[in-house]
Amino acid sequence: MEPAEAGSNKENKKQKIMKTVRYLILAGMAVVTLCAPRAVLAQTATPPVVVAPHDGDLAGAPADIKTLIKDFAATRDTYLAQQDLLLAQLATATTATARAAIRAQLQDNRAAFLAELKAFRTQLKDDLAALKGKISHAEFLRIIDAAHDAATEGGFGHHKGH
Repeated sequence: MEPAEAGSNKENKKQKIMKTVRYLILAGMAVVTLCAPRAVLAQTATPPVVVAPHDGDLAGAPADIKTLIKDFAATRDTYLAQQDLLLAQLATATTATARAAIRAQLQDNRAAFLAELKAFRTQLKDDLAALKGKISHAEFLRIIDAAHDAATEGGFGHHKGH
């Protein structure tokens, strides 16, 4: 065998090995893609986060905080009813434009609720700060816990700073 042919054989073997490795990697990626859950689908509407009703004890809490929490519970119930109605309409929508319009309404409804939630948290924070000096520390902590439970059950408020 001549030296040029020996170098060429080595090169061919190297290329075949590289080609095999490339095909194995591509096959592995294809298997992972098929097995792994897809995070985003074009036609999938993400379900709204549901805030469960608060059934904690608000006895002994100041009237303005009780009113604030009860008003928020009513706002939450209205939001959930509207979302359920829109989701039912989305399920029965027949045209793509109708589905797009309903999705936009769902997003607007959610955005309005989140804005209301932010206002609720701000108002509650202000009211609790004003209360801090007027009641005992133990009573204050109990009220904060009750308000926190009312605001965070179901997924809201589990972010840093809340």
